[in-house]
Amino acid sequence: MWLLPLLVLLLLGGAGTALYIGGLGSPGDHLKHFPVAVVNEDAGTQMPGGGQENLGENITDQMQQGFNGNDKIDLRVLSWDQAKEQMGKGQIHGTVVIPESFSADAAALVSGTLSDTEVSRPEITVYTNPLAGPLASSLATSALDPAVEQVNRGLGEQLTTSAREAQGQAQGELEQELARLGADLPAELQQQVAPKVTGTSADLLAEPIAVQSAVYNAPPEGAALGMGAFFYSVLLMVVGLSGTVAIHFLVDARLGVAPVELGPRFSLGRPLQPARWQTYLLKWGLVVLGALPTAGLMMWVASAVGMPIPHGGWFFLTTWLSIVTVSAVTMALITLFGSAGMVLSLLYVVFMGLPAASGVVPLEALPGFFTFIARGEPLYQMTMANRAVLYFNADADAGVQSGIIGMLIIMLIAVALAMIFAAVYDKAFGYRAVQTAPSS
Repeated sequence: MWLLPLLVLLLLGGAGTALYIGGLGSPGDHLKHFPVAVVNEDAGTQMPGGGQENLGENITDQMQQGFNGNDKIDLRVLSWDQAKEQMGKGQIHGTVVIPESFSADAAALVSGTLSDTEVSRPEITVYTNPLAGPLASSLATSALDPAVEQVNRGLGEQLTTSAREAQGQAQGELEQELARLGADLPAELQQQVAPKVTGTSADLLAEPIAVQSAVYNAPPEGAALGMGAFFYSVLLMVVGLSGTVAIHFLVDARLGVAPVELGPRFSLGRPLQPARWQTYLLKWGLVVLGALPTAGLMMWVASAVGMPIPHGGWFFLTTWLSIVTVSAVTMALITLFGSAGMVLSLLYVVFMGLPAASGVVPLEALPGFFTFIARGEPLYQMTMANRAVLYFNADADAGVQSGIIGMLIIMLIAVALAMIFAAVYDKAFGYRAVQTAPSS
């Protein structure tokens, strides 16, 4: 009587901490095939003291070689249109864009260091995608920044070498011109008029790239910095799970299976002893029907408090389906394991589902256990579908299609298992009936 409640608390506390904190605690240590991209639009140019160069291609090759040594980063070499399409679907978390004038700007920088011409540094832009997850954007920046710094130093060495070669070439041309004119300038004066790389210019050439940071599709107002879809999905999970448990107790009381306490009084109906599969369908059917007005009310309240809701029809469908899916799983576990199914629902739907949902930490930054179970977690499929509707124009490839199909599969498996085991239980143990505990 006293040991079992303590064991339940210990189980929930220990397992919940291990799963939730263990899953989300160190995302940077679990990166695997984390998707980022590089876009090279550089047209190339003639470098001072050298031949035709496309520095953007060189940078792209260096980044590929740097990331190919491990499986942490999935670097995709894309066109700008492809990158925009994939960022618009939440499929990549960051993109490095090298502009068309990059080589020309770098060449102008080399030439400018040998003269008094005012020049600008070549630029690249690092785009983040916060709608795919704020933490994912941070992880993308952490992954791309060292690579950009490395190519910056490598390009600095290349441009410094080009500047030295151009300086030597200009010095030789000056000497030839003086010899042709028969002029005999003192060596000190020759040094003053000859183009050369100064200390300031050398520092500029050492790190020539100006790195700009930009946000691709900033989260709209009311989107909780891109976390709104996840928060809403968690709310749907809580409504589906707690509503299912409440309906379970209320229906059992009406069926005369177990009393329910309503304030200061107990309520227990006349024992009806329906088949377990009928009880399951009755309870889940109440949630299926009740979730329709509930979904509409939740959407209306969310909109009233400032949450942007585009594609209302699709969002109503994913909202309703989310509640129904969580209910199907929770009720199935209760049907299979009795009251212990409520504890198992907390472990499976909540404690395992929250880390695997990829709402806080992207799937590519989770321990392997969570990437393995994610597709079987209702909250993951709910988050993918709701996020795609809210932020990615309800695009099928952004998660609407996979999320809806995933929820339907989970739902069908839960219903099938509940019906099969309910029939087996009824055949093996008889219909549910109130049994009085033996007196000691």
